[in-house]
Amino acid sequence: QREMDLARSIQEITEEVMLKMTAFAHKETGMRDLCMAGGVALNCVGNGRVLREGPFEQVWVQPAAGDAGGALGVALSLWHRHLDQPRVSPEAAGTWERSAHAAKSPSPQVPRPPSPKYADGMSGSYLGPQFSEAEIADAIAKGGWVARRVDRAVLADEVAAALASEKVVGLMQGRMEFGPRALGGRSIIGDPRSPKMQAQMNLKIKFRESFRPFAPSVLREHVADWFECDGDSPYMLMVADVKTERRLAVPPEAEQLWGIEKLNVPRSTVPAITHVDYSARIQTVRRETSPLYYDIMAAFHARTGCPVIINTSFNVRGEPIVCSPEDAYRCFMRSDMDVLVLENFLLEKADQPKRAEDENWKTEFVLD
Repeated sequence: QREMDLARSIQEITEEVMLKMTAFAHKETGMRDLCMAGGVALNCVGNGRVLREGPFEQVWVQPAAGDAGGALGVALSLWHRHLDQPRVSPEAAGTWERSAHAAKSPSPQVPRPPSPKYADGMSGSYLGPQFSEAEIADAIAKGGWVARRVDRAVLADEVAAALASEKVVGLMQGRMEFGPRALGGRSIIGDPRSPKMQAQMNLKIKFRESFRPFAPSVLREHVADWFECDGDSPYMLMVADVKTERRLAVPPEAEQLWGIEKLNVPRSTVPAITHVDYSARIQTVRRETSPLYYDIMAAFHARTGCPVIINTSFNVRGEPIVCSPEDAYRCFMRSDMDVLVLENFLLEKADQPKRAEDENWKTEFVLD
């Protein structure tokens, strides 16, 4: 109880400071939009409060908001200030499209730009390495892995079918994400409707405490139907509550539970991503930004009526997020994932040869 009280108190004070700082910034500048970076800007709960309770109309958080993301600011500073290169906004770059739902400007002299085709100019932050089909086929052949190539037209539905049958899928496709959040490029995905999925993925795949909540990815056009949010959160950096109509009544006897035991009580129709306070750290997904990931979610929605899936980073506790096909296969074999997707190749755990190197591996990395 002492540790839980300390954690809650630190979080409360952090949120209070964030709200006071952003209110002061608004008072000093009069601006209507806020950008945030720095390690504290990865505090999703605080970000959600700044968006809901603060004076700014829009809040954008740099997806690699920690120390590593400072490199982006340095590069932009050199580009604009020292090399005198122009600043090109998303509107000027042609990434915005007209929308009947564009926000109204508070001032007729300063028109609000139309609703974006992409959520922002970084277009998903997929800036890392990508591996071609030929490179993946070569890795499969060299490693002696058992895989089958699936046509891209049916791949999304096949993955959705695996998710709907409560299988856990490792997904490596496209370029790797820039920043600490997996956004569909290097993700482990699952069915959020399953009451057992949170504990199963934590204990058997991530090898971490069973209470740790998972984040949902949701189709952008359905976010307002499931969460108290009607905006973009492409980088999983905003927390919003699950809609009241999606919540489940908590039995009276469950109110007497203490601590971690409370988390075993389903609180919504998507219990694996619903925290004890009915909140969730959401990632909104647009097809323009991540076509295959969007198609998998759309196929899952068509099968189940649920446009939400679990999304957690493709790694186990203490390890970095996977980058290469070899990284992905190693993590796949050392956990209880059922299916691995490497671009157009699909691998079933049951088909893979047993490897001695996949035993007694947990001492390779110091646990966080």
